[in-house]
Amino acid sequence: MARFIIFVLVAIAAIFGFTLFKMQDTGFINIRLGDFQYETNLLMAGAALLAGILALLILLKIISLLHKVIVYFGAQRKGRLMEKARVALSQGLIELAEGRFKEAEKLLLKQIQFSDNPLLAYLSAARAAQRQGEHEHRDEYLRMAHEANPDAEIAIGLTKAELQLDHEQYEQALANLRHLYTLSPRHAYVIKLLLKTYRHLADWYNLQRLLPELKKLKLLSQEELHALELESWHGLLDEKAQHEDTASLTALWNHIPDNYRTDADLVLHYAQLLIELNALDQAEQVLRHTLDRHWSEALIALYAELDMVIDNRQLEQIESWCHQHPHNAHLLLALGKRCLAKKLWGKARAHLEASLAIHPMPETYLKLAQLLEQHMIDAEQAPHYYRRGLEGLIGVPQQEEEPEQEDAPVPELKKG
Repeated sequence: MARFIIFVLVAIAAIFGFTLFKMQDTGFINIRLGDFQYETNLLMAGAALLAGILALLILLKIISLLHKVIVYFGAQRKGRLMEKARVALSQGLIELAEGRFKEAEKLLLKQIQFSDNPLLAYLSAARAAQRQGEHEHRDEYLRMAHEANPDAEIAIGLTKAELQLDHEQYEQALANLRHLYTLSPRHAYVIKLLLKTYRHLADWYNLQRLLPELKKLKLLSQEELHALELESWHGLLDEKAQHEDTASLTALWNHIPDNYRTDADLVLHYAQLLIELNALDQAEQVLRHTLDRHWSEALIALYAELDMVIDNRQLEQIESWCHQHPHNAHLLLALGKRCLAKKLWGKARAHLEASLAIHPMPETYLKLAQLLEQHMIDAEQAPHYYRRGLEGLIGVPQQEEEPEQEDAPVPELKKG
């Protein structure tokens, strides 16, 4: 279009000039500027103007060609530098994967200003610096990654959180992940790293608040969710027990859903905490009620450790368990100890001897020795049981018991 306009203008000027020449009237132009004066005819002025325009066009064309040459060679150079940057990035990632972190860091930063993926280069360099313990360099590379690509805040933040967790900087990682969670509350990996951080910090309250989101997004299986919630209840119970407040511990237990309060490990943990707080009656009640519905060897073993007086109804309940589990040494020990508390010396001896016949335990030897020494006529046998109990405690291999003790029958009990 520009060329057409120039052509038209030149044509008009030529026709105008030719017309003036034919009319033998070339016109007159007088240009005066200060003391300078220039006179010529219109035809010569037009020719000079056309020559000037032509010269200007030629100059512009030369400048355009020079610019294209410069751009071409600049693009060629930039292409070579970008290719070098790509090669350096590729080699750096290989070095990083093979564990040569110092070499990886150098390669990843080489020609990075010409890289078409500076974000990947900076994030990988941060990982290389982390592996060398250069945490200040790591943070600097992460900052530069954000400058290179501000829109990649989630990717940069996740990389930073991963590196902080690897370095056990849990508080810093938590602050970073909470910020990312506000930016993207349904981001699966952000939630998983938050979960990991809460577990490391034993922040069971906030972990439980995260569980509904985990369930909604189906990030864990039902089994994993159940195990995680159980773990959180264990942790919350520990937190309450640290305050040595039995009432708040019991209140928390009553708040736990029923399907978790039947879990043997959780019941065992709760009962142990009650025992540590000297709430033996509550511990006995929890263990007894659970055992009455769900039998557990671990629970009966803990129940056997309790030394306390119970009423006749509770004793009858334990005796009913013995009918269901007649060869359980822990149960027989528990029953023997309850009979001791009730001063039923004969029953206590029979149950303790029956327990020893099934599975000798140091505590059983001790209780039987104390019973014989303090309340039975054959106290001379007490030192023998004391010795056997001591051998059991220090790990001395047990010799075979005397026939009358080894063959001792499980005592018959009345129906509960």
